[in-house]
Amino acid sequence: MSNALIPRDVIHAWSEQIAEQIADEQVSLQRVLRDQRRLTRFVQKNQEHMAPATVGVSMYMTGVIARMFDMAGGRLKSATHAQVNEAATKVQQLLGQVLPLDDGFAERFRSVPRAQAHILDEAYMALMSEPEGEEEDLDRNEALKVLMLMWVITEVLDANWKPGKDFEGEASYTYVHIEPEQREEAGEE
Repeated sequence: MSNALIPRDVIHAWSEQIAEQIADEQVSLQRVLRDQRRLTRFVQKNQEHMAPATVGVSMYMTGVIARMFDMAGGRLKSATHAQVNEAATKVQQLLGQVLPLDDGFAERFRSVPRAQAHILDEAYMALMSEPEGEEEDLDRNEALKVLMLMWVITEVLDANWKPGKDFEGEASYTYVHIEPEQREEAGEE
């Protein structure tokens, strides 16, 4: 059974904080990735089928998602190979319900059961929204590969996360739309 959901506004705030303070977050990101070696190996194995620009994005997002669980408090155990394989199988079985990657994809993606759905909504927004400012434009098929990896990662991390006693999450999922923020381009005031 999945844990209570980390609220959507919290997820978005943490995502923005990590992106804006990447230099300060670097040590924490490296620590959580080091603690989740089986997940990083899974991502590295799947990077063989990705374009070079996508490789860095997938590892960065893995670190960000693991860091969000870390920021939520409680205890986060290391993943096992069996858990990674189980989550990958679950996602693979649900793919038929969410594909193809067309105008209805987002709605179908939100309608299937997903652990920590707000984290995956944030990942979807980051990967599938039109890039702004200096963000690199990923091909939609490459972005889909990363999103599916992040789905597996989130399933595994949620299964290994035991929230602290003071954690107040949401019992059920309701989609919360957050517009991607306009980033100022270099030189603009």
